[in-house]
Amino acid sequence: MKKIFSFLMIVWVCVLVSACSSQTKSETESKADSEKNSTAPKPNVEVKAYKEPLNRVGEKASHPLGIFVLNQLSEPNMKIEVSPLHIQVERVKVVQSTEVSDLGKYNLKERGLNTEKMNAIQLTTTLENTSNQPLDLGKGPIKTLILSNGEQVEVSKMNADPKDWSLKAKEKTKFTLICFLSQDAKDLKYVKVITDVVRDQTTKKEVSPPKTVEIKM
Repeated sequence: MKKIFSFLMIVWVCVLVSACSSQTKSETESKADSEKNSTAPKPNVEVKAYKEPLNRVGEKASHPLGIFVLNQLSEPNMKIEVSPLHIQVERVKVVQSTEVSDLGKYNLKERGLNTEKMNAIQLTTTLENTSNQPLDLGKGPIKTLILSNGEQVEVSKMNADPKDWSLKAKEKTKFTLICFLSQDAKDLKYVKVITDVVRDQTTKKEVSPPKTVEIKM
């Protein structure tokens, strides 16, 4: 009887060891698989480059403010130097929307404009601070736009996205200005750009006065 009991104990121990060994192997394999999956290279997701809408006259594009048509396009690619600030004007667009969204109508109403039709002008530029000092650009580097049809646009009032602007030392950045217009702007011959005062960010002292530059359309 004692021999039988001893034999059963040996069998039970063997079974237990085998089970533990199997479990350990399973856990090891699971861990290895997990590490393999975590270190496996993930597929590259290509990010499409941003393409600015409306690149041909007559094109339409949707916008939160409405559906716009490009009426006029100029690519002067000219530099306005109000040292130490340089403004590279790359494109000038004149657009119109007769399908104005509720948000667009609200913006027009706030500026005392007709809400049934939206006219706007867009300047796509690059700003560059060529100095070693940070610059304060206030509400933006452009104060006024004077169109060849006689309209004078006060940027502080007509800017679709008013906000404060500043540049760090040697900083270069994109700046897009969109302003609402009070009338149709067809076949513009030129746009006169009047820059605003540029100040030192730290001292607030003026470092360059306003300047007027004419851009041919």
